[in-house]
Amino acid sequence: MKKRLINWAMIVIGNFLLAVSVCAFIVPFDITVGGATGVGVILSKACSVPMWLTVLIINAVCLPLAWIFVGRKLVEGSLLSSLVYPLGLSLVEKIPHITEISNNLMLSTVYAGVIGGIGVGIVMKAEGSTGGLDIPPLILQKKLRIPVKTSMYAMDACIMLLQLPFCETDRVLYGIISAFIFTQLIDRVLLLGEKMYEVTVVTEHFQELRDALLQNDYGVTMELAETGLMKKSIKEVTSTISARSLKHIQKLIRSIDDTAFVRIAQVTTVLGRGFDREKVDLLKKI
Repeated sequence: MKKRLINWAMIVIGNFLLAVSVCAFIVPFDITVGGATGVGVILSKACSVPMWLTVLIINAVCLPLAWIFVGRKLVEGSLLSSLVYPLGLSLVEKIPHITEISNNLMLSTVYAGVIGGIGVGIVMKAEGSTGGLDIPPLILQKKLRIPVKTSMYAMDACIMLLQLPFCETDRVLYGIISAFIFTQLIDRVLLLGEKMYEVTVVTEHFQELRDALLQNDYGVTMELAETGLMKKSIKEVTSTISARSLKHIQKLIRSIDDTAFVRIAQVTTVLGRGFDREKVDLLKKI
């Protein structure tokens, strides 16, 4: 229950950050944007329909379609965002002087991508989805085998081009820059705090190294291997550790065998006991 509440809080915060990026940086400079927000911009310019209302209507239409064609799980992940994001837009646009934070077009382009990307990254890290026009590409993939990225890029490109009558031509180029920064920040947020290192050691003293690592509370995996030149059968010792343990484990390896072959690779996600699950002392169960 606690984890669920934290995820809900993260989804709310992420959607409000996205709303700030749109109201404070996108709208004041007519920077083009894709998705439901882009449709909202078009209708607000053409028909004076509030942007938040357009986004809410699109979400209300897409969610039942997602339930029918994709499944209940997607709807559950998108429902909160589908309500919070339009609410966020309606509240943030009423903040006094929100459109006057920046008077520089390039600066606004960068900040729109950074803040929006962080917001959506937080939502996705909380196992949520922004819903809206992210849903049709998923339906097309399931029914017509069209790759999600292909249909999503095509749809966003069309939405951005439809904004041309309401802005200067170069605003599309600024929109592309903002979208690129946006996607980069999403990736950074999703990988934040998850960088680990996998250390693989080839040594004749593998049993001694194994015991030393276990005594220092490191997880260990042993794999059968054969040296290339001498064709000697040995066991590789592998351990996945945090960055702060890297120097310590290197010293430990050298203290046992200073000629050991050591391979260190960075990994971004590690799942299992001792990482995303509680560590268990298996020896006590034997």
